[in-house]
Amino acid sequence: MNPIIVAAGSKDNFMEDIHLLSRDWAQDPRIVTVTSAAVKEAVVEKASALFVEPDLVLVLLDPAKEAIERVAGPLVALKERAHVIIYFTTPGFDLPPELGAVRIAVEKEKEKRFKEKVLAHVRSQGKKMTDKAYALLKERVRDETLLDGELAKLVAYVGEKGLIETKDVAAIVTEIHEEDFITLSDAMARKDRKEVMIIVETLLSQGLSPLAIHGFMTRHVRLLLQARDAAEFFKGVSDFRAFSKDFGKLKEDLVPAPLEKRQYLAFQKPYYAYNLCKSGRRMKEEALLSLLQMLARFDHKVKKGTRHDRTNFEAGLLGA
Repeated sequence: MNPIIVAAGSKDNFMEDIHLLSRDWAQDPRIVTVTSAAVKEAVVEKASALFVEPDLVLVLLDPAKEAIERVAGPLVALKERAHVIIYFTTPGFDLPPELGAVRIAVEKEKEKRFKEKVLAHVRSQGKKMTDKAYALLKERVRDETLLDGELAKLVAYVGEKGLIETKDVAAIVTEIHEEDFITLSDAMARKDRKEVMIIVETLLSQGLSPLAIHGFMTRHVRLLLQARDAAEFFKGVSDFRAFSKDFGKLKEDLVPAPLEKRQYLAFQKPYYAYNLCKSGRRMKEEALLSLLQMLARFDHKVKKGTRHDRTNFEAGLLGA
């Protein structure tokens, strides 16, 4: 019998968290996400089906308490045949005890899994890693799907040396450069399809998955829209030195400070924010909103369980 997993997170991290939790069960899970009124229908349908798809993961996103109480029986039956995740992006509630649900702290789970993977891989290769090297690796590799590839490159790089140090990680593990996404969004604004595909292919060749690129692009477009809104604030600013003097004042309007600071222009690195503001002036608001809609459509397809992530993502980028 599979336990029902209960996790709490944010809408921004939802996709990443669900794929992270699902990988405990299958390499290629069939993820189906339902919300609101669709919860009862989906649970009853899956629980009463003669056959359930292999590796099915049914995700109930922010379900209402009443909906869970109504389908408690079918959920108990379903967890014997499939995997169920209840994911809250708002404060949750106590679930019926008969569900036998297991609560997981997603952030702690990520940290634990990341550390275990690094230790296992390094030890299997007869190597050790310094604490500072591990900290830098964790900082640079934020998408767990990239970890195995980066560790393999690290081990090959150090060769016969038994200790992986900070300088080794700095030399081999590539940071996700914000400039790549500035260039990509500029190419899309110009409708330069050839340039778009070159940049996407480069990102994919660096080990980024379409899901990772989608996550970075979604955040990037939101920041570009914020940069357009801040245009008046930086009116007349012609260079980075002048920009950096005024940039810190943006935080003054955000009281109290937001919990997810990385989603706000005011909390970005100054030079990245400067480039965002320059790029935002070149892009029309309609183009950015169109791109955001495309990313939302791709997000919807992935949550329905598409097996053609790369094809759908590339088609969306070219058509945005």
